[in-house]
Amino acid sequence: MRIVTNPERLNKVCEPVDYKTSRQIANKMIMFLLSHKRIGDNSIGLACNQLGLDGRILLIKQGNKWTRIINPVILNRSDETIITEEKCLSIKKKSVKVERYTSIKIYQNVKELKEQVMEFSGLDAIVIQHEIDHLNGILITDKE
Repeated sequence: MRIVTNPERLNKVCEPVDYKTSRQIANKMIMFLLSHKRIGDNSIGLACNQLGLDGRILLIKQGNKWTRIINPVILNRSDETIITEEKCLSIKKKSVKVERYTSIKIYQNVKELKEQVMEFSGLDAIVIQHEIDHLNGILITDKE
């Protein structure tokens, strides 16, 4: 497995998955990050389609731990936005200025989970928006 850089593959919208499938996909993603230490140490988010995996799963690094988010949907956004300079594992040697909301509330659309609504702000909110864009087939270069 390796990082997908083909825009045709990355521009496809990812389909939701069930809880069992999400765990399998997330485990593959985490194993990739652990086996590619340089990428894992220098990354703060990853969408499953960046590894050629099918589903709507993203990982966000919080401290030293990777948090799995399944079938995310943004429910609410702050009125406040920020312009960020973003890079992407799938787009080599390029950074793009992107406008992001400073805080978001998301819903994990999975029946088997107890807590389904989560709020994020600051860097976590920015990373999640970036990764949800991936799941929706949107790259940072589409926002130039």
